[in-house]
Amino acid sequence: MAEHTGRDVLVEVLESEGVRHVFGNPGTTELPLMDALAGRDGPRYVLGLQEAAVVGMADGYAESTGRPAFVNLHTSAGLGNAIGNLTCAQANRAPLVVTAGQQDRRHLFADPLLAGDLVGLARPVSKWGHEIRGPGELGTYLRRAFRDAETPPAGPVFCSIPMDVLDEEAPPAPPPSRRDGRAVAGSLGELADLLAAAAPDRLAIVAGDDVAGSCAVDALVAVAEALGAPVFGSPFHGTTVFPAAHPLWRGMLGRSAAGVRKALSGFERVFLVGGQAFMSFPYTPGSPLPEDAELLHLSSDPTQVGRTWPTDLGLVGDIGASLEALLPLLRERAPAGGADRAADALAAARERRAGEMAEADAQALANYPATPMDPGSAVHALLRALPDDIPVVDESVTTAAHVRRLHRSTGPGQYFFSRGGGLGWGMPAAVGVSLGLGGGPVLCVVGDGAAMYTPQALWTAAREQLPVVVAVVDNAQYLILKNALRQRGKDSAATGRFVGMDLDRPRVDFCALAGSLGVDATYVDKAGDVGDAARAAFASGRPHLLHLPIGTPTPQ
Repeated sequence: MAEHTGRDVLVEVLESEGVRHVFGNPGTTELPLMDALAGRDGPRYVLGLQEAAVVGMADGYAESTGRPAFVNLHTSAGLGNAIGNLTCAQANRAPLVVTAGQQDRRHLFADPLLAGDLVGLARPVSKWGHEIRGPGELGTYLRRAFRDAETPPAGPVFCSIPMDVLDEEAPPAPPPSRRDGRAVAGSLGELADLLAAAAPDRLAIVAGDDVAGSCAVDALVAVAEALGAPVFGSPFHGTTVFPAAHPLWRGMLGRSAAGVRKALSGFERVFLVGGQAFMSFPYTPGSPLPEDAELLHLSSDPTQVGRTWPTDLGLVGDIGASLEALLPLLRERAPAGGADRAADALAAARERRAGEMAEADAQALANYPATPMDPGSAVHALLRALPDDIPVVDESVTTAAHVRRLHRSTGPGQYFFSRGGGLGWGMPAAVGVSLGLGGGPVLCVVGDGAAMYTPQALWTAAREQLPVVVAVVDNAQYLILKNALRQRGKDSAATGRFVGMDLDRPRVDFCALAGSLGVDATYVDKAGDVGDAARAAFASGRPHLLHLPIGTPTPQ
């Protein structure tokens, strides 16, 4: 009988956990895993050419599927390359099981090449980290990793696996556990009383990313319509937390505490659905909540309730299950005429929202003739050319406000943005989202600066023949930093000299870059031509890059 090794344990866990893809970039410490995969039909290895791109692809896959993604990195150097996008995955609460090969335990005492404190390196960007001490604990820790990665708050977990562990004899992995985490929050009756008692124009709902993570978008729509209450997205929300085309949608809250407070002024109650929904940047003094507003909070993460701002009523439970249980309670408690008030509020919101969308369209169309392209017009033409229900992955940075304002999402899973703030997430995330959709089309809108962090993702898109269309909105500068310096009003603003922020000498030839990585590309410098180019790119069924040079908007 053939020996049962750690390699067998690893692949058995992957297969039984439903893992279809291993995202990685291999090195010497990963050779036992590569041997194990060579002897089986699956899971399929998705090769990235740099570890930051590997993690970005896994992040997009995990967010689009709602299932843990498995990542394999190359010891200390590869893990170091991956840290930037692991910070994004942690902020995005993407469930990742991250492994890295450690050197053979028999010579760790000699500080061999590429050995290091992998757990210490991964600790700040993971829920926990552990180095496997022997083949006997491999199966248990891998099972624990998959469980903990998706347990709220979801996020990356890390295992360092010495390469000799995979070649040694090992006991079988324990079987997977069956769990149901859809626990309904308590005190829903009290919450329903407080929500039903508020007039529609005095109650605001704020939706965080946990709404999408709990598959609760439809449930939140039903609750908002029953109350007639407007819905805001939390600052920097990274997924579709509420349909952007819905009349009750008010868009993303301002990014600073002062901006949030201004948007919520006039509301006496704020119902926060999700985890950390008041993330702010840059610093402004004071609370994000108006002084007299009551905060009601429903979260699947008990550590977030009352963490920073006093909460008048905080509930912990699965968001989708809890909202579904809340809805009939709201209907029972609706005051006389409450249903009519909610219907009137919804009708008024529908009229207001239609006017906003028409105004945004008219403004963008009016600027189509501008040369170089107006950023809003370029985005408008791009999004109007989208086939129905195509997800948008957004790392357009300075142009992101236009993407959010003009995108007309109608349901969950149609918009992805990184809350982590680090660059280099967008293009690989789009590859991962496409894989999560079984090879479906995806639009990635990415700034020129961000595009230079992980262009290796284009090679993987070409290798996998994924219909990912990457639109590089190129202003040849770090405009977001220039604008921040203008707001500071100090030396840079006074002199007009911005050190280290121009990308025009030489200007990057993104079409040539894409071609070198096996991806077709088109240069488009007129807004009126963007739509045709985008439609042709999607119709090709292959990866394609659109290079869109855009102008610099006048500073506010």
